Amino acid sequence: MKLFRRKADPLHELEQILSGVEIPSFPQATMRILGRIRDREASMEEIAEALRWEPGLVVRVLAAVNSAAFGPAQEIRDVAHAASYLGRSQIEQIVLTMAVRDALPSGPAPGFEAERYWLTAARRASLARILADELHPTRAGESFTVGLLQDMAVPVLAHARPDDYGPVLRAWHAQAQPPLEQLEQTAFGWSHADVGGLLARAWSLPESLGAAIAGHHDARLSDQELPPAVRLVSVLREDEHERGLDALIRTAGQDYGLSEEQVRHAVELADEHAAELAGGLV
Repeated sequence: MKLFRRKADPLHELEQILSGVEIPSFPQATMRILGRIRDREASMEEIAEALRWEPGLVVRVLAAVNSAAFGPAQEIRDVAHAASYLGRSQIEQIVLTMAVRDALPSGPAPGFEAERYWLTAARRASLARILADELHPTRAGESFTVGLLQDMAVPVLAHARPDDYGPVLRAWHAQAQPPLEQLEQTAFGWSHADVGGLLARAWSLPESLGAAIAGHHDARLSDQELPPAVRLVSVLREDEHERGLDALIRTAGQDYGLSEEQVRHAVELADEHAAELAGGLV
């Protein structure tokens, strides 16, 4: 039985799970920028001006938009151009991604290595965007963000509960089956997806984004609730030699009509993008 209820206080539930560890939060500057982005009366130039007050964030936004994952025809050098190119929704998701990255613990913990974690997250994000371009292009940006953040609870749990969550992570890395969420349900009665959903609500992430993070392993969700590209990349693992590609290829063919050749080509392309993306996150 799951621990969570839809109307329960996410902060209270997180406090219970994290055993007194302080819940990461976003800086006030980030919250002000997000507030401006979410203000439908604010122009793109006003959003760009809000970003300019945070030079470190500007550098990271420009690095993200100029990466192979977004592929502009020419280099974008100004944050106003970046905001216009990306649009309100995608610029919000990039700012949120940077905020989540900064809020997550990055030091070593039992069963957790930041470099391995972020490389896998980058692979999922890059592949989700490529597959979304084939399956549902209008949700490519959303798929990229959910692919990147779907396991965001893992580093939080690894650092908050090293004594009991660490062994679960190690067991997952040591064997191909069962999947991590099943090991978590057996040990704790909740999964990292559940905790990720609570974090999304505590951080005021968009409801659709939080729902996709919470449900990325839930086979009961419709394709409208969970983008197919996110569903597909959720099977990818952190292990270099057992990455879940066979399961991805099988599901992509059976459920969405993608050939093995299409999927393998997409994976190769995503791997090329992932190293660059991960380098800016670790």
